[in-house]
Amino acid sequence: MAGIAAVVVYVVGDLLSSFLYDGYSYLDQAISELSAFGSPVRPLMVTVILIHGVLLVVFGVGVLRASGRRSLSWVGGLLVAIGLVGFPTHTVWAMSSRGMAGGFNDTMHIVMSAVFSALVIAAMALSAVAYPGWFRLYALATIAVLVGFGMAASLAMQGIAQNDTPWAGGFERINAYAYFAWLVVLAITVMRREVPATGSPASAAPLERGFRLPD
Repeated sequence: MAGIAAVVVYVVGDLLSSFLYDGYSYLDQAISELSAFGSPVRPLMVTVILIHGVLLVVFGVGVLRASGRRSLSWVGGLLVAIGLVGFPTHTVWAMSSRGMAGGFNDTMHIVMSAVFSALVIAAMALSAVAYPGWFRLYALATIAVLVGFGMAASLAMQGIAQNDTPWAGGFERINAYAYFAWLVVLAITVMRREVPATGSPASAAPLERGFRLPD
């Protein structure tokens, strides 16, 4: 449930911050610009990211506790790492807003974002190992989406110095929301396949019926 809540918090924060940031383009500006130094909605978006990160760490711990296989245990550990990496990426090393002079924080923001992306792809790949069948195909397809639209967003952001980044936000949000969808599907799959096996027979049966997904 923490994994699903983490997604809801971030999506609502993204939409609300984008709406409150006067002049911000949802399609042409990156999500990181909401939490950037100089952003008028930085306090709101940083708070959202911190809450999201805490919930993601809790989700990772839950996956670790429910896991009955090594590959899924690695997924849980990576989810904890993903949640922790988000803290410095958007606080100490947040990017600078457009028009501001860049600095070491911008370099570190790029580095930490790359680390974040690598951790996410590794977690997805290991989840494909843990759950064969339809979930494996879904996880691999999501990885392809993340790589493709991640590269598109990076190319679109090349013109940030000229304030010319068409579709940078759109590409990045396709990337981010595909990742969020994977988190939700993973949470439901873990509840269905792992929690009943570790709980009592009386409580396991209704939980499995409630989260039945096709094999």
